[in-house]
Amino acid sequence: MTEKSTVRTREMAFELRGQRERKRMTLRELARRADWSPSKVSAWENGRRISPVDAAIYLAHCGTGAAERARLLELAAPPGDLYWVRPHFDRLADPMKSLVVQESLASSLVYYSPAAVPGMLQTEDYVHTCFELTGRYTTDRLDVLTRARVDRQQLLQRHAPPHCTFFVHERALRSVVGGPALMHEQLQNLVLATNLPHCVIRVVPEADPTFRMLSTTFTVMEFLEHPPVVYEETYTAGLFVDDRIAVEAFYLLVTRLEQVALSEGRSREWLVRFADEYERLAGLDR
Repeated sequence: MTEKSTVRTREMAFELRGQRERKRMTLRELARRADWSPSKVSAWENGRRISPVDAAIYLAHCGTGAAERARLLELAAPPGDLYWVRPHFDRLADPMKSLVVQESLASSLVYYSPAAVPGMLQTEDYVHTCFELTGRYTTDRLDVLTRARVDRQQLLQRHAPPHCTFFVHERALRSVVGGPALMHEQLQNLVLATNLPHCVIRVVPEADPTFRMLSTTFTVMEFLEHPPVVYEETYTAGLFVDDRIAVEAFYLLVTRLEQVALSEGRSREWLVRFADEYERLAGLDR
């Protein structure tokens, strides 16, 4: 039976391949130097679990620095396969980087955001203001986080992007972040995003009681060659869920969202209406 990859092993594969390519070394060359078969190295670079010892040997042949090597060896010795917590406050564990890796490998993404515009669709000013409002970061860290989230949005512009469905709760559109002018710009950005062929935005109306109490922001990621994964974002950490039963529970939520959310056409009308309202509030229509 073929061993299934996990969030951790796929990220490790991504990192290993990156280290080798930065060394400008082919897969076969690395295998020869370490006395491994090319098929073994290929398996590791495609998500098969690698032992800490083999990972250390691999990275040594790539000339990986000590700090980076320590970070990557942490990936090679995970504490389990069903859930993976990436703390926001641990500099060695950057959940946004982990999320970028998984999103870049995905064939489809489904987002639900109950309280804010989904990160993939946020304008730079909206991103910066959201991070600033948490009161957790220095000015320098704010700039780094803002740039990282904006850069993450390049996924939507690549040649073959994943198909993305964004379920946005009405309260996220009514919650004013940074003032009416900033919200007008943000809503305009959402309207423009509806024109992307691989991007679907559907509004979950406040009038429907189904999701009033669900405060979890989550992303369901599907892959062509790997099992689906769910990412949940909390105040202190990002949680990756590999467990099949837990993932299926999120699919039930997605099914319910599809039932209660407005159609694509009506959602776009709502976004245009909100943009116009914020334009009037900001006095930009004069």
